[in-house]
Amino acid sequence: MKKRILSIILCMFLLFGLTACGEGYKPLQKSFNKKTTASFPSEDKELVKNDKYTLIYDSATASVKLADNETGTLWEVCPTPTKEPELDELGLPALRHGFPQSAIEVGYMDPNINGGGNQSVTTFDSVIDVGRIVLKEIKNGVTLEYYFESQEFMIPVNYVLHDDYLSISVDTAKIQENSYKITHITLTPFLCSVENDATDSYMFYPSGSGALVDTKSINDQGIVYNAYVYGDDLTMEEQFIPTNETSIRMPVYGYKSGEKGGFAIIDSGADTALLTATSGNTGYGFSAIYPEFQIRGYTPHRAKTFNNEYTANIYPTNMIEETVSVRFYPLSGEKANYNSMADIYRDYLVDDCGLKENDDEKALSVNLLGGTMITKSFLGIPYQTLYPTTTVKDASDIVTEISKDVDNLAVKLKGFGATGIDIGKIGGNFKIGDKIGSAKDIKNLSALCKDNKVDLYMDYDLVKFNGTGAGFSYFSDVVMNSGSIRSEQFIIDKAMRNNEEKMSYRLLKPAKFNDAVLKATDKNADLNLTGISFDTLSSLSYSDYSDYNETVRYNAKQGFSDAVSKALANVKKDKQKYMANSANAYAALNADIITDAPISSDNGHTFTENVPFYAMVFKGYVPMTCESINTAADTKRTLLGAVEGGMGLNYTLISNWDNSLIDALYPSFYSTVYSGVKDSMLNTYKDLADYYDSINGAKISSNEILSEGVHSTTFDNGVTVFVNYNTNAVETPAGKVPALGYIVSGGAK
Repeated sequence: MKKRILSIILCMFLLFGLTACGEGYKPLQKSFNKKTTASFPSEDKELVKNDKYTLIYDSATASVKLADNETGTLWEVCPTPTKEPELDELGLPALRHGFPQSAIEVGYMDPNINGGGNQSVTTFDSVIDVGRIVLKEIKNGVTLEYYFESQEFMIPVNYVLHDDYLSISVDTAKIQENSYKITHITLTPFLCSVENDATDSYMFYPSGSGALVDTKSINDQGIVYNAYVYGDDLTMEEQFIPTNETSIRMPVYGYKSGEKGGFAIIDSGADTALLTATSGNTGYGFSAIYPEFQIRGYTPHRAKTFNNEYTANIYPTNMIEETVSVRFYPLSGEKANYNSMADIYRDYLVDDCGLKENDDEKALSVNLLGGTMITKSFLGIPYQTLYPTTTVKDASDIVTEISKDVDNLAVKLKGFGATGIDIGKIGGNFKIGDKIGSAKDIKNLSALCKDNKVDLYMDYDLVKFNGTGAGFSYFSDVVMNSGSIRSEQFIIDKAMRNNEEKMSYRLLKPAKFNDAVLKATDKNADLNLTGISFDTLSSLSYSDYSDYNETVRYNAKQGFSDAVSKALANVKKDKQKYMANSANAYAALNADIITDAPISSDNGHTFTENVPFYAMVFKGYVPMTCESINTAADTKRTLLGAVEGGMGLNYTLISNWDNSLIDALYPSFYSTVYSGVKDSMLNTYKDLADYYDSINGAKISSNEILSEGVHSTTFDNGVTVFVNYNTNAVETPAGKVPALGYIVSGGAK
């Protein structure tokens, strides 16, 4: 009986999700064509050739492979094992798993299963023998149309050969489907793969700063790790789950296997992508990293029957309309490593995205926290009031004192709005908190910073808010989930470790970002400030289904990065400087400085070593400072991460402490009182001042893992730093490096 009730509830959820949205929108996709005649070569065939590579049709897997014209080295969409096949119980060669032999995998909702269960099919299982394949020649490549007969949908994949990379893409507007609704497409899942146990091999995964993944055999399940590019979709309203996960800031991935490797850039549709690493799966025989593009976003809705709780994913009617695309760069010889991957991605950002050099680096940045809402009582009656942890005048005193010893300083004013760092109206209501200071005080502080050559930035939260005001409505300017419900988010209750209704807030519609940035830059100009910061706008991402009757934009986060980039363009137009925080790649491009730049991955069991890939890409182009050292869980390792990546130091400070801060909503105030942090901060700066001076404006030419926990970074001016993350001293080419220490050679000592 319970199962029948559950099935009814889940079916109602699914029906609601597939009919509630998009009634006025006319999708471009067509119905499944049952009459198209299959047309494809029966044998391998040369398709396109340029000076470096030849693109070949792979008849065994209905995919393609790339051949080096000089050496004959092959890079295959579906890799061929080099090992002898294992034998089954009859002594015959065991059948290979179909997933590594598939050009794509497609996820879909099956209407014949109670609740519309999620299913998936691959080209190997459902197209090569039982479906249809149509090959069409296009400029410098081919389109392979994969017809899944049983599910009645068709996915067209374009393979186009360029001078030094292969472009693989799907134009979702040309997808065909009937009653089986497609939810995601996994594109070339084993193009970036390593045969298990291959020597001198790893996979590169862009968690946080960057990480390497082992490729040793484990078992028939292996280890699977996945995360959304640019961070989790906040519209999903996830329940509290404790995690140390570090977001993916760059839409890239790659592999090395001896003197052969590959690197991929998701150059279109990265907003919608989930990046998966599968390692050590003996059934596959290969470890791989691949993107799963969400063609329809979703929201998990929860239903209760009796004492049980169940979750159903609610999908919208229409899929996104965008070309999702991956650039694959073959690597060989000494270029087969993550250093070359960083070079390729940096060049791509320069040539295609407008990244420019900036050598105005800061050896130190400080985040000054203005205030927070605390609970007081009057005659036994509790009330909320703003407690000023740092007034504007306090900030002036701190800047005056620090700038005496620091020549290259950046200062961010965070939580100086009407409700401090607590969520309130958009942009802190674009006013200075009454107890924190006045407009006149800010103008005086700005003048002081200019006199002392200190870059000053005011931070505005343009994403999270919990009330109408400042020109933005808490009811009509907020995102909706795929069930046409306003998306509620929650601040975590630290004591109960869960979500609390009284701590809820909402998210601003991406369509409103431009208006919000304009309002912030106008306010900044009124305050005589020339620097502006958007912590949340540069580091978060989410979907929005509030305008789904008119558009599919922001379905599955599609178009979110474009909305942010266009809004941020207003900062440059107003000739203000822009500070990004732990920035996603698109938000980092035009930043004058990135603070809280990632110095490690999530350190999960999937990863064997952290690498400073983020710093390798941006060093010499966008000035960076590391994560806040004094509030880090491990201050020494955070400092070493900054040194390895050539990033400046970063500290979070307040001037005034009150015991009521222990119960504040945000655990942002521990170990931050300036009087207690000052000496350690300035001593650390002095110890590293010569090093930072020696690498100012320099780019990272290489990074190397000498042994476990021992890394070296070489800059293009000859300076090399050796960093030891171990708890014992180690020998390096430059001498003995102390435990949790570093030494510098080729430049300042």
